[in-house]
Amino acid sequence: MFNKKAMVTLIGAGLLLQLGFADAHSVSSLDELMKLAAQDGNEITMKPGTYSAKEYLTPQRLAAVGKDVDRSKGGRPPVPVLTFGGNNNVYNLDGVTLEVDTSIYDHLPQFGYHRLLFVSGRGNLIKGLTIRYVGPQQGMNGNALTLWGDDNTLEGVRLFMHGSSPFGYGDLLGKGGGALVKLKKQSGLMIGGDHCTLKRCKVISRAFGHCFYVQGARNTVLEDCYAEGITRATSDMLRDAQGPAFEVGFKSVYENRDGRFAFTPGYRKCLTEDGFRTYSEGGPRKQKTGKTTLINCTAVNTRAGFEIIGPGEGDEMTELHGCTALGCERAYLLIFGKIKTRDCRGDTVHGPLLYLWRGSNADVELEWAGAGSDYAVHALATICGSNHRVKLTRWEAEGPAPRLPILLGYGMPMHAEMSTPILAEMASGIALINETGMPVIQSDLVKE
Repeated sequence: MFNKKAMVTLIGAGLLLQLGFADAHSVSSLDELMKLAAQDGNEITMKPGTYSAKEYLTPQRLAAVGKDVDRSKGGRPPVPVLTFGGNNNVYNLDGVTLEVDTSIYDHLPQFGYHRLLFVSGRGNLIKGLTIRYVGPQQGMNGNALTLWGDDNTLEGVRLFMHGSSPFGYGDLLGKGGGALVKLKKQSGLMIGGDHCTLKRCKVISRAFGHCFYVQGARNTVLEDCYAEGITRATSDMLRDAQGPAFEVGFKSVYENRDGRFAFTPGYRKCLTEDGFRTYSEGGPRKQKTGKTTLINCTAVNTRAGFEIIGPGEGDEMTELHGCTALGCERAYLLIFGKIKTRDCRGDTVHGPLLYLWRGSNADVELEWAGAGSDYAVHALATICGSNHRVKLTRWEAEGPAPRLPILLGYGMPMHAEMSTPILAEMASGIALINETGMPVIQSDLVKE
């Protein structure tokens, strides 16, 4: 006798659909969608249109948010708002927009890390969903979409983010402990489950938070994904006649090159966090983050285009192929080695092309694109650590390049804040191939 439940357990959503074993359902409301999202083995097609999360989240549903969260261990446990808990489902959501009014934050629990759409099930395929934020620019410390379960795939998912506070100063007022102003972030898309794939996904952020980030996940693939933030000149910030920066006298948590903890004119800050970020560990299992592969991904006007930490365990390398970073405070911040880049490029319009920081055995090839800058940029690249191979090139068709040094035997500035001094750090066994025509400045801490 055919056992569908056993079949669902054995094969994933995509193959289940191809074999014709998925139950097909058409829905036209969030109520219908969320009921099916708790089940297994369905193909769910939603009628195109805009659906309001605020209307769905009745007082009764809002009161239930966070009730099942274990708070005994402290910290910031995940607080799901809308949960896709089923396994091996196919969601056909082309033309579907989930509208999120940030005024709902006033009615959510004031603890934990809020995760608007929380995919805790495994083996799901989500296609075509758009999440768009409306309402006041206020935050709640959370993100729009989380892949918590394993073997999930997103295709063509788009997030249009706002809703953090304060907004308009990047990280100059601090974050976490020691912040000068209480910060409520709003991040985009987090991957915590193993073997997850994102294709043609997009995060447009007008909030302080990461666009795409990976925590404790293994074998993650991001292909043809796009992250975009927005920037603001520090000189423009200093003209504010009201607001949080004005109220603290334009103090900053970062020490600048004058020895002052203050906003420094002449720079360009991103008002979001990173376009693509990997953390060293985290996720549902609190494990080390494993190999991540980024293919043809693009970051524009984010704090770091790609802030990537190499795999925490084993001999695998995280790889970037065909990626581009434009208008970022730092195009590529590569940490602790075990990272390989090929056919990747970035500019220095708002900050350095590369910080290669500590660790060992990175294999980095980057092409320097774009023209000069109207803002202070102190280096093309800084390199420290051991046994790295670094090849920096410039395509002559890009035209004349600004004079920016490559700093060998130097780290990144504190917290990678550009107005902070760049200090010497140990570098040994570095194979540097410099085809940019730029000078190399070497510290006393460089060893062969």
